[in-house]
Amino acid sequence: MGWFAKLLGRSPEQRLAKARQYLADGEFNEARAELDDLDHPDAAFLAEKARQGLVVINLEEATARFRAGDFDGGNEHLQLAGSFGATASQLREIRAVARERRAEQEAEAAAQAAEPTLPEGTDPLWALPPDDPRLRYALLLEGWPDDLRERLARLGPDFARLVMMIEEGDAAAVVQSMGPFVAKDPVARYERARAALQVNLLPQAASDLLTFGDQIGHQRIGNGHTAITLAQVLSGLGRGDEALALIDRQIASGDKELGLKGVRVSLLEATGKLTEAETAALTLLKEAPKDQGLYRLLARVRVALGNRGGATQALEGSLAHTCSSPGKCGNQPFDVQGARMLASLYLEDRAQPERVAALLRELGQHVQEPAWEDRYLSALRARNDGLPGVDRLAGLLRQELRPGDPRLRLVERAFPEAVAG
Repeated sequence: MGWFAKLLGRSPEQRLAKARQYLADGEFNEARAELDDLDHPDAAFLAEKARQGLVVINLEEATARFRAGDFDGGNEHLQLAGSFGATASQLREIRAVARERRAEQEAEAAAQAAEPTLPEGTDPLWALPPDDPRLRYALLLEGWPDDLRERLARLGPDFARLVMMIEEGDAAAVVQSMGPFVAKDPVARYERARAALQVNLLPQAASDLLTFGDQIGHQRIGNGHTAITLAQVLSGLGRGDEALALIDRQIASGDKELGLKGVRVSLLEATGKLTEAETAALTLLKEAPKDQGLYRLLARVRVALGNRGGATQALEGSLAHTCSSPGKCGNQPFDVQGARMLASLYLEDRAQPERVAALLRELGQHVQEPAWEDRYLSALRARNDGLPGVDRLAGLLRQELRPGDPRLRLVERAFPEAVAG
């Protein structure tokens, strides 16, 4: 009997009855948790029923997600079904549903793209055969606000061809050729900035995005936001305070884009405003309580502030929303980066060995190719367990890193004897 059941004084028969009730209600995760570590002849049979129920539920959910076009969600539930023992034929059947839906979406997109819209004078941009690359440009314009879309269309097919060169990875020539269109309408600066970013011309991209913001106004375009992109570019150029001021102005203007708040927290961390970053992260978590990256950022900030206990609390909160919690599987995949951070904090402090063991088991199930961070965790565990060869492991960790890599400080703090030797 588990310690929790002992604490509550519940007998095996009571736990079996509770598990049967969970099964009858379709709460299969709860049933598995109730049966965990239960020593009773009926426990294995009931646990198998719970497992089969989880397979069916996740296969059905994966099917529904795929049919709705949510391929990421469908793949998550398909992966869960596989982890609970779904057969190869069951998984193939559901993958067939995903392939059929993708084919339907591609056919729908092709049919929509083939419809001529918004002709431009005597050379209509969109009234083209389906294999013409400029037709793809018409679809790109769907991500622009209506008024800007019309201005881009007036720049003509030559501008469209330059934009499609960016999409095809030939951005270097675009940066040199976009000048006449930028002179005609500053709205073209956004596309030149995209081209500049593709070839790592950060100052050029920053200049164009700054002018675009001043003359057009920052806004969402497609899946991105011009103020966020500019802030990231400025930060990459070492102009973090300027980037932070830009984001603050955009938020103050009434822009409700949630990503602005997220990048603001990152900039506060990057510019060393750690107390403000912690406060901003906690506030943002109220709006985005399942943002795994935000929890990791909060943990990093708390470590920098010397609050390691608060950092582990943040990471435990993040993992509570994922499928790593026994019997309480969330809707998000296991957070590998968060689990690595949490395990490293516990191991560095020689704390919570049982929790560390559970985290390492979970990481072993989700990590296909061990990274440097996984080897670091193994070395820490060997150190804590007093195993031989720790100095050699620490030396190998150092050899993988270039001078100036911040991870060198982790090795130096955790293995001072190896470093001194």
